[in-house]
Amino acid sequence: MSIPNQYCGDEVMRESLRKVGSKLTLYQVYGLFSGCIAATNLVKPSQYYPMIFKEEGANFESEEEANEFLANLMSLWNSFARWDPETDPFTFPDNEYSDTHDGLKQHVKDNSSLIEYFIKGLDLGGTKEDDFSEDGIKALKFLSEANVFFLKYMELSEKENAEEDKVQKKTIKLIDQLEDVVADCIARINLGLKEARIKSVEEMGMFVDMQKKATQSRSTKIKRNDPCLCGSGKKYKKCCGQLH
Repeated sequence: MSIPNQYCGDEVMRESLRKVGSKLTLYQVYGLFSGCIAATNLVKPSQYYPMIFKEEGANFESEEEANEFLANLMSLWNSFARWDPETDPFTFPDNEYSDTHDGLKQHVKDNSSLIEYFIKGLDLGGTKEDDFSEDGIKALKFLSEANVFFLKYMELSEKENAEEDKVQKKTIKLIDQLEDVVADCIARINLGLKEARIKSVEEMGMFVDMQKKATQSRSTKIKRNDPCLCGSGKKYKKCCGQLH
């Protein structure tokens, strides 16, 4: 399976998700991927695939269609992985909403679901509260508050069907403003977790290095009183030698 250099585009991806019977909308996939990328630990495809596809699997008509879809999905992932939150704005899926009550409801629902799956992505990557910078914590709080508004609006919209032009225009403006807040919060959270991601990668590298040295120690005759190969400074018999 070759991964295309460029993302296939939102229109194609949205139709592909629908065609294969995905559980998620494109907004939810955007949220999930941006959350996974920002998360403390590396998230593998095997972790997020079950969230995208139904339990019975995708409705692929052929192996070629499956490869094309997965390649496009990976190209979308890569576009988030290449995103620089310090210089580039966070982008939402291309979509046009009608200036009607139903259009507003859908816009609000999409934004709320993106936030929900962004948080799911962070959780999937084992992100903990201690991993956030001070500003990252603030951004997470603002993001939660924005989602509370979206959820409250959806709740009220089920009871009322206000179509007055003034109400519609004010709500549209407010939603646009909140969308800017969401984009800013996601960027700040990503930056706020940067140090935790770096630390996670370093710890993983140390773990791999220790495994290599432990393997080497098993294949090399080491005297029990020799310095341990792991670099701890202890004698082998009092360090890794206790594991063998």
